[in-house]
Amino acid sequence: MFVAKRSHLKPTPHRVSQDEFDSIVRAHEIFSSGRQGGGRTIPRFIVGHGMRCDRRRLMDADFNAADLSRSSFIETDLTRASFYCATLIQCDFRRATLRHADLRGAALAGAKLAGANLDEAEIRAAVLIGRDDDQAMETGLIGARADLRGSSLDSAHLEGLVAQGVDFSNCSLRGAKLRNADLRIAALSGANREGADLEGAQLASIKLHGAILSSIELSSLDLSPESLIDCVTDPTIAALARAAEIREAIAQTELWVETHGAQGVLSRLDSADIRVVGDAFKSRALTGLSAAKVNGIAVDFSGAQLQGAIFDGADLRRAHFQGADLRGAMFAGANLAHADFVGAAINPLTLPSGRTLQTLRLCEPGGHHIARGFGSDRRGPLASPRRAVQRRPALIFSSAAEPGVSAAPFSSFNGVATVSSASWRSQASGST
Repeated sequence: MFVAKRSHLKPTPHRVSQDEFDSIVRAHEIFSSGRQGGGRTIPRFIVGHGMRCDRRRLMDADFNAADLSRSSFIETDLTRASFYCATLIQCDFRRATLRHADLRGAALAGAKLAGANLDEAEIRAAVLIGRDDDQAMETGLIGARADLRGSSLDSAHLEGLVAQGVDFSNCSLRGAKLRNADLRIAALSGANREGADLEGAQLASIKLHGAILSSIELSSLDLSPESLIDCVTDPTIAALARAAEIREAIAQTELWVETHGAQGVLSRLDSADIRVVGDAFKSRALTGLSAAKVNGIAVDFSGAQLQGAIFDGADLRRAHFQGADLRGAMFAGANLAHADFVGAAINPLTLPSGRTLQTLRLCEPGGHHIARGFGSDRRGPLASPRRAVQRRPALIFSSAAEPGVSAAPFSSFNGVATVSSASWRSQASGST
């Protein structure tokens, strides 16, 4: 009987310089663009520490088993790239695109992944923390943890992930597969775990302040009641009962806007759970809408007229504002993690009196935007460039308080000054 012999061939790591690495990257970019003169390189098993590869296009690149420790891939497009069993210790992937990437078994201790897009990536059995082993001892990385703050991991495969104490704050983990993952003492404050699969996951001492836990069977998880304080769960029966009332309020506000105040009424939805009406705001004329402190997680406002709208203190994580007119809108203290503002009009709103209302632009504590397309900063591949939008004229109404300005939607601007928005609100009232 023939018995196949095990091959004794072992891959030979190939150390590359920065110049050699740059040549590999250039050739791959030319190949990916379909131009002549390039070629798809397969840099498996290469060793290149501290490589610089920021803002490049490396879709479908193959870095299997490569050692790229301390390399930088800031804002690089690595869609469908393969890093199977690669060593990526202390690599910088901030705001990189790693959609559908293969990171199975990768070593990511100390890696920076804040703001990265890892939707539908394969990250099974990856290690995000420096283990107590000889390699970690030599490099001083025992306990070093990857940073995934504000990253997107929707529908990612994270089964068996080793992530004790890792910071997932403000991450989006919608539909992520986290079976048997080790998330002990991990920080998931503000994270969106809607519909995530956590069967068998280790969750001891996990931090969940403000996390979204809707569409999850919480009774099956080993979580203390204290850990669920301030978490967002499915809408309550009382909230669902208000759905018809909220839809009517939207209709009345739109009628008020379209008839210049002759009919309808400018409704206030402050503090309501508007998730229960889904896409009822989409493409509606709702100038001056007051929706402070609402729960608007994943609500669709796309294409709506929301000039001068008030969203102060609102929870608008994953909300959709694509193509909406938000000139002069107020977002002081709002949570906009992973909200989509691509194509929205967010430039100042000039009133007939000549006064200008600035649209408040929010940043996360680290200083960079986590909402897509919001603000003028360079977001790289995570967010599409802001598109020009066809804007309908802002609807401004007459009132005795201010010629050409409606007292109802704009009266709350006057004389209001808070720590987060005093400077621009004082502009609206004409003070200095």
